[in-house]
Amino acid sequence: MGIALRKNITLSEEENQIIQDFCKKIGKSFSEVMRTATLNYIKETEKQDLAQFLANNCEYVDSKEQDEIDELMKKLENDTDEGREISLDELLQL
Repeated sequence: MGIALRKNITLSEEENQIIQDFCKKIGKSFSEVMRTATLNYIKETEKQDLAQFLANNCEYVDSKEQDEIDELMKKLENDTDEGREISLDELLQL
């Protein structure tokens, strides 16, 4: 595992109580539950295709920006390049 790091997080009293109660039910430490839940969340999020990821995590554009996108899409309609699907990791490396 390597060197263990300590991180601080901010929770409301209600959030803390919900997590503490769950920890007691399953007999695991707060840190273990948070670590496991976070890693599982990341794994599930990374399984999403790009469209689903963007829909879940990105805001919609305003009407002016949408007009610009629509103009670009019209120009691309006659483009013969088939393109290819890219992964989220590939997109983020750009």
